[in-house]
Amino acid sequence: MVPHELEESVFHGETASSYARYRRWYPLELIDGLARRFGGDGRGRLLDLGCGTGHLLLPLASVFDQAVGVDPEPDMLREAARLAAETGLGNVEWVRGASTDLPALRFQLGRFDLVTIGTAFHFMDPHATLAALLDVVRPGGGVVVAYNGSPMWLHPAPWSEALRRVLESWLGPLRDTDFDDRALRECESAMADLKYAHVERWQHVYESTVDLDFIVGHIYSALSPEQLSSDQRPTFERHLREAVAAVAPSERVTETVGVRAVIGLRQAAPLR
Repeated sequence: MVPHELEESVFHGETASSYARYRRWYPLELIDGLARRFGGDGRGRLLDLGCGTGHLLLPLASVFDQAVGVDPEPDMLREAARLAAETGLGNVEWVRGASTDLPALRFQLGRFDLVTIGTAFHFMDPHATLAALLDVVRPGGGVVVAYNGSPMWLHPAPWSEALRRVLESWLGPLRDTDFDDRALRECESAMADLKYAHVERWQHVYESTVDLDFIVGHIYSALSPEQLSSDQRPTFERHLREAVAAVAPSERVTETVGVRAVIGLRQAAPLR
C-alpha cells in the first residue's frame, strides 16, 4: 500500500496495469479463513466491493458458486477480468459501480453470503456503506473490510526513509499516520451502531523480500498521469532507484507486512 495522498488518483491506463502486477495478493491465512467460514458447500455468492484488479476476490471466487466484483474504474475491471481469464475462473461477473450505487445495484445484484472490501473502505462513507450492505448480505452472512499492509514509506527502515524523501521531493509532504487504522476503527464503530453481530478484528503479520522493480511498480500503481507525467517518470524512477540502492546495495529489501481486517455478521432474523 502507498500513501493516501497518492491513492486519491484515478486508477486508469498504466496505473491499473501496475496495480494488477505490483499490488500484493492477500495472504492464504486470510483467504483460507474466509473460505472455510463463508464458502460453505461451494453454492454461495461473493461480492467484492471496490474490487480493483481482484486481489481479494479472485483467490476467494473458487469456493463460491458465483462471485461479483464491483468497481467504479473500467480499466481496473478490465485488468481484473484479464487476471480471472488467466486463472481459468468462469464464475465471476464484473460490474461498474461505487459504494454509493448500492441502493440501486442491490436489485440487480441480489443477496450474498459474503461481502469483502479490500483496501478501499477509506474511499467510502463508513455508515452509509455498511447500512446499505445490510440489504445485500443474507441473514447470517458476513462483511469483511481488509487492508493489505501499511504504506511502504512508513516503515522504520533506511530504505523506507529514502523512499519517502524521494516521494516528498516530487509530491510534497506525506502523512505520518497509517490511514487504514482510521478506516478500520470507523468500520468497527459503524458496525456496532448498525447492530452487526460478532464484530471482530483479524490480523496477520509476515515478512516479504521485494526488489527495486517491485517498489517502483508499487508506487506507479497509485500515481496517475496527472500526478506524474510520462515525461517526468524516467527522472523520478532514476531518483527513486538511486535513493533506495544507496542504503540497500543488493537492491532488495525486507518489508514487514501487517494484514488487518474487521469481520462482522448480519444478524439472522429472529425465529417466530
